[in-house]
Amino acid sequence: MIYLDNNATTRVHVAVAEAMAPYLGEEYGNPSTGYPLGRRSKEAVDRARAQVADMIGALPGEIVFTSCGTESDNAAIASALAAQPGKRHLVTSSVEHSAIILFAKALAPDLEVTELPVPANGRVDPDALSAAIRPDTALVTLMWANNETGICQPVLEAAAIAREAGVFFHTDAVNAAGKIPVSVAGGNIDMLSLSGHKFHAPKGVGALYLRRGVPYQPLLTGGGQEDGRRAGTEAVPQIVALGKACELARERLENGGDEKLAELRDLLEGRLFDAIEGIKRNGAAEYRLPNTAHLSIDNVPAGDLLILTGEKGLCISSGSACSTGKRDPSRIMKAMGHSDERALSSIRLSVSSMNTIEEIMIAADIIIAAVAKIRSLRPQTNGPVIVAQ
Repeated sequence: MIYLDNNATTRVHVAVAEAMAPYLGEEYGNPSTGYPLGRRSKEAVDRARAQVADMIGALPGEIVFTSCGTESDNAAIASALAAQPGKRHLVTSSVEHSAIILFAKALAPDLEVTELPVPANGRVDPDALSAAIRPDTALVTLMWANNETGICQPVLEAAAIAREAGVFFHTDAVNAAGKIPVSVAGGNIDMLSLSGHKFHAPKGVGALYLRRGVPYQPLLTGGGQEDGRRAGTEAVPQIVALGKACELARERLENGGDEKLAELRDLLEGRLFDAIEGIKRNGAAEYRLPNTAHLSIDNVPAGDLLILTGEKGLCISSGSACSTGKRDPSRIMKAMGHSDERALSSIRLSVSSMNTIEEIMIAADIIIAAVAKIRSLRPQTNGPVIVAQ
């Protein structure tokens, strides 16, 4: 099997699995207890908190552990609104993750949402953001990098605009963290969401950065865990794993890990563009994650391509893992102004540091052969062809 769907999830790093293993066994203590078994768990949680903080340039006390990126996103929005009862306006983009878009819509009609449009390059215009902020704006939330296209938004510029306007700023950095340097240095970012399974930690653990001094209302209430900011007994094994994954990600990036990802992606793209006619890149090449290629291939339905490549042991996707399986064209591609046909012929290829050059070469050959087979069959039908069951 060759796995090139690392924006959906990643393989747990062996060092991460080793770090969490003791807390699945003999070190099973509840970190809220006072005896040595519990204190050791508390120390492990504190150590992980420092590791997460180090990766993004934060203070340990500014990190709240959550179950996932979705919870972190929801908590950021809910908290900003709870802290400002008189403000009921949210500014975001049309290409945000559903954890932002759908949660905001669920709060209607109590909340008015402005979704900033994006052109074909996939990036929000900072001037449009500035113009959208109103006196009743409670929060600006803009994702660091899109989970489908890999396009990175002008987050630092947007955060500065929000700060100048006196508005809280949140960024969903779930698909950026671990792939590119992500930092809250500068003080303009008030809240930031992370999810461990996107950079080689297990599923079921995330974090929310809360800048010191930012008012916060917990999304979950109950016990006093996480300094009263997130109730529920801490998932110590997962938290330890997230901390170790952050430590490894920081070390990779300090040693040119993002450049190595780009080399693998560019090798794959280069072979595909050389061999396949009618292939197009979606979004601005210069503003994307180094691990992500989002491509459209003329006359090749993505669903058919995924079936053929899957039969050969290649794991790729047609978009967000949260929407895969749906027949509708990608919401993100439509927001960028693309046609249904182009959206339905789009695939996402996302590499990780665990991929090899040999895998990239084999993957390219599999995709090229599958495209040729689909195109040889498509003239026989007016609609998508399912070439295998």
